[in-house]
Amino acid sequence: MPGGEDGMGALSDRLVVGILGAGRMAQGFDDPGSPHVLSLAHAVQASRGFSLGGFFDQRPERAEAAERRWSCPPSPRARAAWLSQPWDVVLIATPDTEHGADLRDVLARKPKGIVVEKPVATDGAEGLRLLEEAERLGVPVLVDFPRRWHSGVAAVTRHIAAGRLGEPVAATLTYSGGGAHSAIHMLDLFHTWWGPGWTPTLVSRTGDVALVTLGRGRDAVTASFVNLAADRYYVWEMHVWCERGKIELSRSPEVLELSGLDGHPLYSSFQVLTPRQRFQMEREPVLVRLLETLADAIADPDAARTLLRREIDSQAFSAAVLRCLETRQTIARSA
Repeated sequence: MPGGEDGMGALSDRLVVGILGAGRMAQGFDDPGSPHVLSLAHAVQASRGFSLGGFFDQRPERAEAAERRWSCPPSPRARAAWLSQPWDVVLIATPDTEHGADLRDVLARKPKGIVVEKPVATDGAEGLRLLEEAERLGVPVLVDFPRRWHSGVAAVTRHIAAGRLGEPVAATLTYSGGGAHSAIHMLDLFHTWWGPGWTPTLVSRTGDVALVTLGRGRDAVTASFVNLAADRYYVWEMHVWCERGKIELSRSPEVLELSGLDGHPLYSSFQVLTPRQRFQMEREPVLVRLLETLADAIADPDAARTLLRREIDSQAFSAAVLRCLETRQTIARSA
């Protein structure tokens, strides 16, 4: 590692990061000088506590190009040699099908911390086992669900905690790209807002539309999952109706809108949904905040344990819902 001062502290005090993968999420969505932080490499360079140390990719020329582009030193091109480098932190941004094996191999080296792109593994049960192994080893692992770190998501959390919205009662989740790649973001948000303990049950299916109930105690949410073909266009919309309001994420660029109840301006006996707050979702440095959260967990064992337990709970919930979505038969309703 180079030493010396750069205006933000000694470089030698920073955690050295290796990025496994050199595709778009790893480093290709933006450039070092871009005004918005859209890639993991840019997030590392924008974070005070980290230093970018190198890339690995199955295509060596792509890793070499990424290292030149992001001004980091060359690293080994053989996978085993690269993994054996003394990385403090490893960010896993390989194709979905490789996440499970990559996380398993990185955990075997016991770095100080890991970030893995979603899904943790294409098999939800395997993903859960890997996170439980991380908990056993004491290695904090964060799954890259960047919306968690947005101020709008935090505002919704506060409204829910204060009881202003009441319980969720119905939801429609529409996405392209498949459940394990796209719907899982929505499931993590649902878990962020309403916590663990929900049991999913597949009610019916027609083509790529599934109706699932989420039950917890006396609470029940009827959720429609609509999976659109990824080769048509990008869509990611989450609508959750609550007892006293609604949460909506939609549009491109993405907007989060929080609605409450007011009287209809003409028909005063009707209570109608009325927008209260709106948040632009793509203007905040959420990836930088993700890395700051990981740095806090590395420095504080209690924070690391809390972080891992939260990841395990979210993974367990998502895996259970995805099992429902992957069930192809239609469930007959009782007469």
